[in-house]
Amino acid sequence: MNMGRNELCWCGSGKKFKRCHLGRAAADPLKSWDISSAHRKSFSKRLCSAPDSFHDQCTSTIVSAHTVPRSGSLNQIADEGHVLTFIPTLESLIKYKGILHPERVGVRKASTFTGFCSKHDDELFGPVEKEKFFGTQEQCFLLAYRAYAREIYTKRAAADQSVLHKEMDRGKTPDQQFEIQAFAFLHGAGIRAALRDINHHKPRFEKHLLSSDFAGVRSYVIELENAPPVMCSATYAPDKDFEGQHLQDMADVGLIPNMMSVTSFYGGDKGQIVFTWLPDDDETCIPLIESLERVKDADISAKVVSYLFDNFENVHVSPIWWDSIGPDNQAALINRMTGEVGVAFGLIPAAKLPFRISPWPITRRYRVGC
Repeated sequence: MNMGRNELCWCGSGKKFKRCHLGRAAADPLKSWDISSAHRKSFSKRLCSAPDSFHDQCTSTIVSAHTVPRSGSLNQIADEGHVLTFIPTLESLIKYKGILHPERVGVRKASTFTGFCSKHDDELFGPVEKEKFFGTQEQCFLLAYRAYAREIYTKRAAADQSVLHKEMDRGKTPDQQFEIQAFAFLHGAGIRAALRDINHHKPRFEKHLLSSDFAGVRSYVIELENAPPVMCSATYAPDKDFEGQHLQDMADVGLIPNMMSVTSFYGGDKGQIVFTWLPDDDETCIPLIESLERVKDADISAKVVSYLFDNFENVHVSPIWWDSIGPDNQAALINRMTGEVGVAFGLIPAAKLPFRISPWPITRRYRVGC
């Protein structure tokens, strides 16, 4: 970094070197509690994620909306009112030396985000919160829409953090500064691409909600005898199917990817694992589902749990089930979860450990709308 004081800084900030990275190694490092405070602030903003045309009907109360239904689901797997969840905060990474471990969280706080006003949280999701799950296209869509709303919320919060990432090299050596700025650049590029994707997909979801026409919604449902001990609600862009075959190139930031939503929960009398997508995403999502259909019933539980831990962080686990699977399986799942969030925190994901559990009894598997 042999640069002139008045040259543009190497980091790409657009500032002169003397006003940016000159003397950065001697600067006071960011305090961990300041980083955590900024993180909490970004991820606790209060807003309503309903379509813009609904906002004139919003109430002033923003609720902690549950992505996984609390009353019908999390209570089914809770131990003394608590479930296990993975919280990718700086404190937890420091506490466990870079490895994510599950922590007990009350069901009132688990799976929540402050993303809907009280009116729209109650009215929009009544068919899945207040009614038994029958696998209708409307119910499947609402599960996907809520998962997608959370994805919008978390991506925007992550975008707020991008400025902070660029300041995390204060007090570091020049080599460390370069590594941190390189990570911040790549992370920022990914977030910008994700926000672009959100703007592309948002009207696709809202079209069904605004028209109350769910005829084009596709889903694949795995129905279980009991509540699944691992619950999740998330939306993502799948890059591989259940057999490891390539689906779409997520390294191409110019690609607007196809999306899949996944929710595992208790539907009133049966456990449910619901995969939902929209027609424009058939090219990627149908091959993914076809690979899942080829998985035998006896192997579904291990495949699905591995899939959830590989791809998502909004995962909530029965403490009793977690204790029952033993330390080797626990280590395998912690390994997979750390791999999922490791990139975001600059960690190097370890090789995936083998994982095997007893099968969950399945009552049926079926497609909806396709």
